Amino acid sequence: MGVLTGVLSLVREPVRLSLRVWELGLSSAASAARMGLELLDQEHSASTTTPGPVDVQPPAPAEPPPGPPAAEPPPAPPSPDSPAAVPDELIPDHVDEEVVLVAEVAEQGAEDGAGPELRIDEPWDGYDGMTAVEVRDRLSAGTAELAAAVELYESTRKGRRSVLDAAQRALRG
Repeated sequence: MGVLTGVLSLVREPVRLSLRVWELGLSSAASAARMGLELLDQEHSASTTTPGPVDVQPPAPAEPPPGPPAAEPPPAPPSPDSPAAVPDELIPDHVDEEVVLVAEVAEQGAEDGAGPELRIDEPWDGYDGMTAVEVRDRLSAGTAELAAAVELYESTRKGRRSVLDAAQRALRG
C-alpha cells in the first residue's frame, strides 16, 4: 500500500464513522418526531371529544452526539406529500418544462402511438392465388415451420377459417 493511500484511508475512516454517527442520530430524532406526531394526533382526536384545553409542548430537538463534527449532515428525508427533489445536474438539457400537445407538432395519426410495421411474405410463391382446399392439401405434407408461416400470413390477410384450422392441426401433429 502506498504512502498516499495509507494516509487517505486513515483520514477517510474517521470521517465515515462520523457520518454514520450523524446518520444514526438524525434517524433516531426522526423516529422520535414521528412518534410525537402520532401521540399529538391521538391527543388531538381525544381532545375533540372531551372539553378542555390540552397543553402540549413540542419535543426538544435532539442534540448531536459528542465527537468531531462531520462536513455536513445528510439531508432530512422529504415528506411523503412533496415530490422528490432532483438535482439540476441530473436533469437532461433536452427536457422541457412546458406542456406541448402532440397534435401541434406530430404527424397526423401520431396520437394513436407508434405501431410496429411488419411485412409478412407469402409462405410460397403463388399462395395468394390458391384456394383454401389447395392450401390445406399442401399443409398436410408440409413441416411445422411452413404451418406456422401459413398461420401468420393467413391471419394477417384473408383469415380463412379452414386454412387457419388446417395450420393449427399441422402444428399440433
